[in-house]
Amino acid sequence: MIKGMKTVSLLLVLFVSATAMLQGSAQALNLSERSIALQNTEVSTSNQHTFKFNIGSGDPLGSIIFEYCESPLPTVACVAPAGLDVSSVTLSSESGETGFSIYSATNNQIILSRASVPANLVTATYVFSNATNPSVIDSFSVRISTHSSIDGTGPHVDRGSVVSSTTQGIGITTEVPPILVFCVGTSIPTDCSSASGYGINLGELRSNQTRFATSQMMGGTNADFGYVISANGTTMASGTNAIDQMSIRGGSVVGASQFGLNLRANSSPALGAEPSGLGIASPTGDYNVPNQFKFVPGEVVASSADETNTVKFTVSYIVNVPNGQAPGVYTSTITYICVATF
Repeated sequence: MIKGMKTVSLLLVLFVSATAMLQGSAQALNLSERSIALQNTEVSTSNQHTFKFNIGSGDPLGSIIFEYCESPLPTVACVAPAGLDVSSVTLSSESGETGFSIYSATNNQIILSRASVPANLVTATYVFSNATNPSVIDSFSVRISTHSSIDGTGPHVDRGSVVSSTTQGIGITTEVPPILVFCVGTSIPTDCSSASGYGINLGELRSNQTRFATSQMMGGTNADFGYVISANGTTMASGTNAIDQMSIRGGSVVGASQFGLNLRANSSPALGAEPSGLGIASPTGDYNVPNQFKFVPGEVVASSADETNTVKFTVSYIVNVPNGQAPGVYTSTITYICVATF
């Protein structure tokens, strides 16, 4: 019995010694403060996956493995999440522990590699682009481990897991309708809601003076190719008697037979105003010359080649009559038509 007791004692001593040897070896630690951030959590979306964690050990660090699995537990066989694909990722940025490049990438595993050097106890961040999310709405895990080797082989130094999930995106649909704002009036103080007046009385026409007046119009659109405004109607007439429309652009001549218009500020005679507003529309061609007037029914008098905020135009009209113009009440109706091109 005594010998048996000695044998037991000896075995205990050996066991204790062996335990002491194990406790003296390097210990693997957890990667703390671990996180994963998906730029877009929608299923099957290609986006960025950002990993952040604190390095736990100062042992040599040569590679890091990111393994995507259904379960975060390292004791459970790794099953790749359905539809996940990180085989084409790129390392967009890194911080903390740097100098890495992608050693290999499969559908569910990324290995970063660098020369093996002692790690610093810092927060490390790695951003991977072109990662395709799993194709099903569910949680998934990424097991992260650091290694002294440069290819992810051998025992891990530190490790830990992170969990994220995919979602179905909420579809939001809206529409910007085609918009064309256009109005005319003898006065438009602010916007189209303030437009007023649709008649102009020039008084008596005399051969020794020019009669003139103005009206205004305003237009704007979100059409890709802007709009055109045309002036339509007839010259001033009384029955079969008419005043000549200015088919060719020219100045106001007292005593001539003239009816014309333009969209600029004039000094001879003094009337009209320059276009105003935040838009880019402008008078066109012969109607864009101060002191020069014209009227050809159907011609475009203003336009914009692109979408534009509203612009207010002041239309100046002149009427001259010769000596001997037939008496009568002379009238004309000018209709402005604005057409947007979407």
